[in-house]
Amino acid sequence: MNLHWFKHHTCPEDEEEATLLVDIETETVPETDEYGNLLYYCIKGQHIFSVDEDGRTSQGEHKKKHQTAFRTF
Repeated sequence: MNLHWFKHHTCPEDEEEATLLVDIETETVPETDEYGNLLYYCIKGQHIFSVDEDGRTSQGEHKKKHQTAFRTF
């Protein structure tokens, strides 16, 4: 099963590959924003963005305090 489409997403700001964030305790449950959208971390831009169920990405950066509580998948 190819999960690359789920584990990675193109960053809307710099067009680089971003990685899905997962819960640090389970390491399997995807992290979501307050609307239930998946959260991704862009390594190049060092920021977090969300992707909704239609594949649309947010343009804003999510709160920095959450970055320490996530692990990339």
